[in-house]
Amino acid sequence: MKIKSQIKKWGNSLGLIVPSSIVNDLKLEVNTNILVSLEGDRLIIEQDKTLPTLDEILDSIPEDYRHPEDLQDFPQSEPQGRELI
Repeated sequence: MKIKSQIKKWGNSLGLIVPSSIVNDLKLEVNTNILVSLEGDRLIIEQDKTLPTLDEILDSIPEDYRHPEDLQDFPQSEPQGRELI
């Protein structure tokens, strides 16, 4: 399936308009990570399905995050059974 689209000016960069039918078929969302590559004269765009590292996940937690009230004591609690920590 080929659908015509356009490259548009976006600040100092260029952006590609992705047709809604492709967005729906691939279940794309705002901020979906992609990989862009070039094969000959073809621009290849694919979803980046690389899982984030633990450090990336932890870095994404806002500095002002607070545990819900019912979990306030959990981070400082001692194991209660045979948990692996």
